[in-house]
Amino acid sequence: MVNDPTVSREEDLRTWRSQYTDAVPIGEARPRHKTTCVGVVHKIRLVPGRQLEVTIEDGTGRLTGVFTGRSNLAGLELGAGIRMTGTVADAGEAGLQVRNPTWASVSEPYT
Repeated sequence: MVNDPTVSREEDLRTWRSQYTDAVPIGEARPRHKTTCVGVVHKIRLVPGRQLEVTIEDGTGRLTGVFTGRSNLAGLELGAGIRMTGTVADAGEAGLQVRNPTWASVSEPYT
């Protein structure tokens, strides 16, 4: 059997996320429910003049925080740990999203 680094990374993320007992795994987040999720910043996308999109992952799925009217979040970078709280929406092909969530930095998994 070939070692798949993706599987190992997902297991590491799930183990790291499990220390935040007040957070729901992204894979268990339900649309139309206020939810707190913790993950690692996977992608940051700026839509000029409109919004900043921050996608996090935790080994169970991905969640995108959409910050309208923002062009940056101080101190946020790829690979950083972040906690987001808000009402989850299913955006179809775009996946799960939270609009204007409250957020806070948390310890990174690989420090």
